Amino acid sequence: MLKIPEYLKNINTYKPGKPIEEVQRELGLKEVIKLASNENPFGCSLFVKKIIEEEALHINRYPDGGAYYLRQELSKFLEVSPEQIIFGNGSNEILDMIARVFLPEGEALMFEGSFVIYEIVTKIAGGSIKKVPLECDYSRDLSKVLDSITDKTRVIFIDNPCNPTGFANKKEEFDEFIKALPDDILLVLDEAYFEYAKSHGVPDGINYINPINPNIPKKNVIILRTFSKAYGLAGLRIGYGIADKNIIQILEKVRQPFNTNLLAQKAALEALKDQAFVQFSIEENEKGKKQLYEGLERKGIYFIPTYGNFIMFKVEKADEVYKKLMKKGIIVRPAFGFPDFLRVSIGTKEENEKFLQALNKVC
Repeated sequence: MLKIPEYLKNINTYKPGKPIEEVQRELGLKEVIKLASNENPFGCSLFVKKIIEEEALHINRYPDGGAYYLRQELSKFLEVSPEQIIFGNGSNEILDMIARVFLPEGEALMFEGSFVIYEIVTKIAGGSIKKVPLECDYSRDLSKVLDSITDKTRVIFIDNPCNPTGFANKKEEFDEFIKALPDDILLVLDEAYFEYAKSHGVPDGINYINPINPNIPKKNVIILRTFSKAYGLAGLRIGYGIADKNIIQILEKVRQPFNTNLLAQKAALEALKDQAFVQFSIEENEKGKKQLYEGLERKGIYFIPTYGNFIMFKVEKADEVYKKLMKKGIIVRPAFGFPDFLRVSIGTKEENEKFLQALNKVC
């Protein structure tokens, strides 16, 4: 009989939001709206669609393993050196790289209700987990992270904004947190929703890697971002990390060759150039957020104000409501770690209205 490591036996497999096709097939529905996976409801840049058509002729060739051209353009856009960037098959893959390098027999520190992948990659790497409780209003006190550090702590995972609550700590809080962060710990600052939050007082984590404020010391920080959300490339799976080049060099040792595919690299390069589309997506998200806030408030449903493109809201018998909404062709998401809550992605104006109408019928 095969021997399975003990630490793998208690890992729960990640469950993504149900695909539209699966719900259509299972329930016999023609029209299904997916508001479950925080995707961009407005698609992607037209320039991306054009380049994919052109580059499809070359998919018989391996991609550039180092993503040279994307690396050069992204480094200019972010104002960092090319050696400070690593690419992944989604930022999830970079989380796995981090765990494999830093967490065998080490401890990962994270808040309760953090992005579920942090716990999974830590367990896969053989590391241990310590969780910091949330405040009663589901906010996060960064000082409690500092108080929870032990001599076993190797990595701290913080998603800012947080998925699924939508909460974000502000720049002033992070400035003080960074100052007190021990020098022998790696802070993973996951900014998957940065584009949606950047105008609302959250920090730009890159300033902790290349400090612009002399009062904030340089610490071991890696920033994770993605082309899956505001850029609309979720189906192509490409994300990136920014850190000191010494940290990137270590992670490159465990990066798989050709881990980002040809179409993903080309699409990300074109998406990066079309900041007008990104800005349009951000502005429409703000309108959709207001629409859903007003709809939930009219019904007296408690929700947590969000800094992302999703909203976590509380309903009685959340699992039943989730299933009833699905039968009406609306796919939302159970909020992992919060059994009384559901999470809905902010969609187009029409999608949001159909969700609110369906919620009114099933709640």
